[in-house]
Amino acid sequence: SELGSSTKAASQEVDANTKKIDNSYKTMGGSVASSIGKVVAALGLMQVGRMFADTVMETEKLRGALVTMTGSTENATAAFEQLTVFASKTPFTLDQSVNAFIKLKALGLDPSERALQSYGNTASAMGKDMMQMIEAVADASTGEFERLKEFGIKAKSEGDNVSLTFQGVTTTIGKNSGEIQEYLLAIGEVQFAGAMENQMQRLPGLLSNLQD
Repeated sequence: SELGSSTKAASQEVDANTKKIDNSYKTMGGSVASSIGKVVAALGLMQVGRMFADTVMETEKLRGALVTMTGSTENATAAFEQLTVFASKTPFTLDQSVNAFIKLKALGLDPSERALQSYGNTASAMGKDMMQMIEAVADASTGEFERLKEFGIKAKSEGDNVSLTFQGVTTTIGKNSGEIQEYLLAIGEVQFAGAMENQMQRLPGLLSNLQD
C-alpha cells in the first residue's frame, strides 16, 4: 500500500542517516545508534524522518554561513568540525556554538577556540547565553561598557584608559579593543575556569548534548 511504501522509505532514510550520524560521532568516542533507536520507537518513523530532514536543512544553513564568514568551503569544513567537538564538550548546542563563532567573526573579534571557551565559561557561570557575553564584549571593545554590568563588571573611563572592576578588584588597562578583549578573556580563564565543565555534569549540559 501507499502508506506501507512511505513507512518503508522513511525507515530506510532513518537507517541511512543514523549510520552517517553514528560514524561522525564515533570520532568523539561514542555511538548514538541505540539512542536514535529509542527516539524512533518513541516518536515514530515518519516524524523522525521529518526531524532528520529539518536537521540536514539547518546544518546546511550553518555550513553556508561558515563558508561566507571564513571565505572558503575548506575553512568552513575545518571550523564546523572544531565547533562540533566544542559543542560536544560544552553546555552549548552546535547551532549556538556555530552562531557564536559567526558573531565573533562578523564583529571583528577573536573567534578562536580560546575565546569561545572563555566566553562560554563566563556565560555559564553567570547563567547567561553565550551570545549575550559576546555582544557585551563587542560593545566593550568599542568603548561601550554598559552591558558588562550584566556580568558583574563595572567600568570607569579615564581618558585613554579604562578601569574595570570585577569581584572587588580594579584593573586599569588601555581603552582599546585588544586590551579589553584580553581582560575579558582572562576572567573566563581564571575566575570562571571550569564553569562549562561543571554545567556538563548537570541537566543543562545533558540536554544540550541530547539536542545535538
